[in-house]
Amino acid sequence: MKNEASSNFKLFGKITAKSLFAWIKVAFIGVVIMITNITIAVILFSDNPGGGFPASGHAGILGAVMGFIFLFMVEFWSALLLTVGILTPVLFIILANKNAIASAIYNIWKFKLADFIEPKIEFYVDKILQKQPDFLKKISDWSVVKVKLLDTINHDSQTPKLQKRIIKFILKKIKMDDVDFKNPNTNLSSILSFKIRQFIEGFAEPDLKLVWILVAIDIVLIILAFVFNSH
Repeated sequence: MKNEASSNFKLFGKITAKSLFAWIKVAFIGVVIMITNITIAVILFSDNPGGGFPASGHAGILGAVMGFIFLFMVEFWSALLLTVGILTPVLFIILANKNAIASAIYNIWKFKLADFIEPKIEFYVDKILQKQPDFLKKISDWSVVKVKLLDTINHDSQTPKLQKRIIKFILKKIKMDDVDFKNPNTNLSSILSFKIRQFIEGFAEPDLKLVWILVAIDIVLIILAFVFNSH
């Protein structure tokens, strides 16, 4: 039993490493796009003698905003390229987070580690019931239970962050419409364990299709910025 637990922890460490690599991969692509877009936009603006963006910065926030609007008027595609470059980190951090979680869930299924999560669900349900023994008898809606579980998970300082993020992600995704919470025989821990296992088993291997689509769109945007650059 001890060897099995040790093996599970090693596998979860491997899953954590794979998840981190999945995050870094997407984030790195985002950094490359950001640097490329901003650099090209600045070069194209410097080729245009009509640009007044740098000087507008001395006029305060309003002047900077007006200068930015002016850039769109004189160099629309270059200004759009610059804007995309500035906003890229936000978008790609969101994508990186989603890719990391997707990678972790897929590898949990791949290494058959659903049982590494299920005991945690039982622990969180028991913790709620310890504080409010009649909680399940008084509710009839999954959203109320979900909020309570998520709050309990957030206050858990002993569980690894990745494991908590995976559980929270799954809890937000699973459907409980077919569960009768008014039935006194409803065993929430067992139902959640079944739903979680079902969700993990049906989770497809993550891919970077959306990321590569965004890269392709950005390449088109760069080409358009060069083609329509005013001299």
